[in-house]
Amino acid sequence: MRAIFLGTSGGIPTPRRSLPAVALMHEGEIMLFDCGEGAQTQFMRKGIGFGRLTKIFITHIHGDHLSGLMGLFMTLTMLEREAPLEVYGPPGLAEFFGSLERDIKLRARFPYSIHVAAPGMVVRCDGFHVEAAPVNHSVPCLAFAVQESVRPGKFDLERARELGVPEGPLFGSLQKGETVSLPDGATVSPSDVLGPPRKGRRVVYCTDTVYHPPIIPFCRDADLLIHESMFAEDMKDEARMRKHSTAAEAAGIARAAGVRRLALTHISARYLDTSDIQEQARAVFPETSVARDLMEIEIPYID
Repeated sequence: MRAIFLGTSGGIPTPRRSLPAVALMHEGEIMLFDCGEGAQTQFMRKGIGFGRLTKIFITHIHGDHLSGLMGLFMTLTMLEREAPLEVYGPPGLAEFFGSLERDIKLRARFPYSIHVAAPGMVVRCDGFHVEAAPVNHSVPCLAFAVQESVRPGKFDLERARELGVPEGPLFGSLQKGETVSLPDGATVSPSDVLGPPRKGRRVVYCTDTVYHPPIIPFCRDADLLIHESMFAEDMKDEARMRKHSTAAEAAGIARAAGVRRLALTHISARYLDTSDIQEQARAVFPETSVARDLMEIEIPYID
């Protein structure tokens, strides 16, 4: 699992930062969170194939978070995509697509579906699910989390050998949670050779929002929290007025939630140098980085 930051600016793009978009690659599948202007170009710059894109999640109906949908859909159509695409977002998203079809004459030649996302479970998939929680912005806005399913415990190779399990397919069957029969007629159950179940990885995408402590339980123990950081601390009043967060406030959420790593995004175009933002956040939560366009973060398993 890895997160690829396709756009890290907020509101206004800059020569170095495109509008919000994060691709999460998981087991051969790509999920896109927000789709700022030029997202399809960022896909190309990074060398990410469009074919693995299966789902798009839009946090809210503001132009900088969905202005790239038209260009992306036109590109996919020109590339003769045939696979279906699922799009999830708040109320109003279907009307937005309706306006594109009616007024811009958008004609996607591949099947796509628009789903209204609400707090709670958004979609269940094989091996993971995506859930949402409300944040506090100037319009209705959702944070999204990708949560992997619980994984089997560690396989005790020595114990399996002691029990007479021959190396090969039976090892795999046990690791899948299946009871196996041995050549001598004895049976070995997964509990005989597997440790306690291990939690799956969790990635939370949280933008746009003012400092919002109610989101802390939703972010709890995330392996990666991607949180907006529109302003430095000297603009805290501006952040509150415009329903955005400072770097230190995002770090406060990360610390309170006990996450492993924080990546700051949605950076105001005024900050050509983000060293102050990073320093302010790291003073609160040391495991912080300021995302850059095309930057990657690997999310490893922690056993």
